[in-house]
Amino acid sequence: MSRKNDSGFTLLEIMLVVVILSMLAAVAVPRLAASSQTAREKADITSGREVKSALDRYQVENGIYPRIGELQESNGSITGSILIPGYIRKLDSQVTQQNPPVEKRGFGIADLTNGTENAESRHLIMILLTTDGSSAEVKVYDQTLTKVLWSSI
Repeated sequence: MSRKNDSGFTLLEIMLVVVILSMLAAVAVPRLAASSQTAREKADITSGREVKSALDRYQVENGIYPRIGELQESNGSITGSILIPGYIRKLDSQVTQQNPPVEKRGFGIADLTNGTENAESRHLIMILLTTDGSSAEVKVYDQTLTKVLWSSI
């Protein structure tokens, strides 16, 4: 009698491979998610630095920073022909990368006159201006709006 040569894997071997792959995935997936969030935060910090750079260029050319009433905020977007597009391309809610609630995305404006500690963090990137144009600062928050990731101060 001839004996049939079976060259497949046993059920035990297949289950062992599945368990090992599951353990590797359990370690790798959280690390990928964390690095993705870090990348989003760094992208928003870069956006904040670009805004501060645009404000500084405006100040060099005009002698003062934009005043609190010269830029308008609406749904996370900033408009104002004195800064956009001459100094920075656009400031809207699509620029920010983190994932807070929709109403918190984008940019906001706050009054810097009473100091930065009183400025309310309504959006991921807050532009702090004074009424007299003497100063301008930028703060970038995490997606919970509780921690300052970067400040130009």
